[in-house]
Amino acid sequence: MPDAQRTNADSQRLTDLFRRHGDAVFAYASNRLGTEDAQDLVAEVFAVAWRRLETIKHGQERPWLFGVARRLVMQHWRSRSGQAALQVRLHSQVEPGDSEHFDPTASQRADVLATLGALPEGDREVLLLRYWYDFSGRESAKVLGCTSAAFAVRLHRARRRFEQVYGRRSGEPKPSATGSLPAYTRGLQ
Repeated sequence: MPDAQRTNADSQRLTDLFRRHGDAVFAYASNRLGTEDAQDLVAEVFAVAWRRLETIKHGQERPWLFGVARRLVMQHWRSRSGQAALQVRLHSQVEPGDSEHFDPTASQRADVLATLGALPEGDREVLLLRYWYDFSGRESAKVLGCTSAAFAVRLHRARRRFEQVYGRRSGEPKPSATGSLPAYTRGLQ
């Protein structure tokens, strides 16, 4: 294929990738770093995608892009004292007592976010990829650079720790080992 055609095809593929996944990558980056740094990180993710375009398998673009974003976020944290952006986000959430009217859903949401904030970063990352960003187990494993089996073990352990911490925070009885995350953890944004 002549270079001009290849460049046009590559340019179109990158444009399509950005249109389909740019907002999701930005949401991931802004949750981890804040809005200002997220814009730079998204630009860097797609610069890497441009350089490595031939290696991105069709159908695997989203996990690949998130994997790059994750590595760049970690690199950013190392260069800036490892400050966790989720902690900043959790602190910016409205506290249950700040409102004149008690909203049980808001209270539960605050408990879930505080519980996530109390977990180790690895557990937060596993739970957020699976339940917040709605990646499959296979896609989550690809983002984290591990096998699907290893991800399943990490998810199981993270869910168990979440349930224990959440139960202590909310005063609810501890869920059974076969229980799952509270339904309202899905789609928290």
